[in-house]
Amino acid sequence: MIASILGFVWILPLIGSVGGAIMGHISLNQIKRTGEGGRGMALAGVIVGWVGTAISLLIIGFFVFFIILGAAASSRYGSY
Repeated sequence: MIASILGFVWILPLIGSVGGAIMGHISLNQIKRTGEGGRGMALAGVIVGWVGTAISLLIIGFFVFFIILGAAASSRYGSY
């Protein structure tokens, strides 16, 4: 859950979110297998991790889109 939160608040943007989601899935499998507690924390780590991953990918996609848009506009009008 901590890695997911670090990824969500942009301290470890994509790596923390993906790592938190993967570790949350591993934790859920262990909890199901052994019956120990902590299912809520593991589930929260998975949810926050995947939401953080989606937001990170959307922001990266917007940056790439605007960079391509700016490069296309720059080449269309030429240099002065």
